[in-house]
Amino acid sequence: MNLSRIETIFGEFERDPLPQLCATTERLRRLAATAPDRFSAADREVLDEALRVAVKAEQTLAVQRARIRYLEGLSITDELTALLNRRGFQTELGRALARAERTREAGLLMLCDLDHFKAINDKYGHLAGDAVLCAVAALLQAKTRRIDYVARLGGDEFAVLLTHSPRAQAEPRAKTLAALVNSLVIDWDGHEIPVSASFGFEGYHEGSQPDALLFLADRALYRHKGPRLVSDTTTPQHPDEAPASGGDRDSA
Repeated sequence: MNLSRIETIFGEFERDPLPQLCATTERLRRLAATAPDRFSAADREVLDEALRVAVKAEQTLAVQRARIRYLEGLSITDELTALLNRRGFQTELGRALARAERTREAGLLMLCDLDHFKAINDKYGHLAGDAVLCAVAALLQAKTRRIDYVARLGGDEFAVLLTHSPRAQAEPRAKTLAALVNSLVIDWDGHEIPVSASFGFEGYHEGSQPDALLFLADRALYRHKGPRLVSDTTTPQHPDEAPASGGDRDSA
C-alpha cells in the first residue's frame, strides 16, 4: 500500500464517514503490524500518524453519534416516566397511520386520564403524585407488546397505541388495561392511594387521520369521565366500568 492509496481510502470518508473510517483504521492496524518492511522510515512515520489520526477520529465520531442519539432520545422521552412524550407519540402515531394507508393495518388508540389527580398531589404531596404516574406508566408498559406504543402526553394524561390489531381484538385488551390501572393501589408513606382513571378508545384503519383519531378518542374519554367526576372515586374502579366502546364511527 502506498501513500496515494491511503489518501484514496481517506477520501472515501466523505460518503459515509464512520463505517469507512472504522474499516480503514483496521486495515491500517493490520498493515502496520504485518508488513512494516514495506515502508521506508518516512513512510512508516506518515503511516503511524495516519493511524493515530484515524483512531482519534473514529473515537470522536462514535462519541458524537452516541451524543446525538442521546439528545434525540431526550426530545421524545418523558423525563419522569421514561415513556414517549407527546412529540414522540405523535411521531409514532403518524407512522402507524401511514402504514395503515399502505398496508390496511388496523389498530386502536386508547387515551387515559387519571381522576382527581390534583387531590392526590394536594393531600399527599407531589412526590406521591409522581409515584402514581410512574406506577401507571410501568403497568401500561409492562402489559403492552413491543410493537405497541405507550406515552405520557402531559400531566396525568397517557396514551396507548395498540398496533396491528383489528378493533375486535384490540378493544378487549384495552379494557383489560383499563381494569388493571383502576385496580392499582399505591403504598405511599404508610398510606394506600387507590388509582382511578377514565379511558376512551377509538379504532384506526386505512384513511384515519391523526387529529380526527385523537379527537374521537378524547370525546369517548370525557363521555366516560363525566359521570365518574360526580361519583365517589376513592375506591378502585370495577373492571366492568371500563368503557364498552369509543367514538361513534366504528359502532355505526
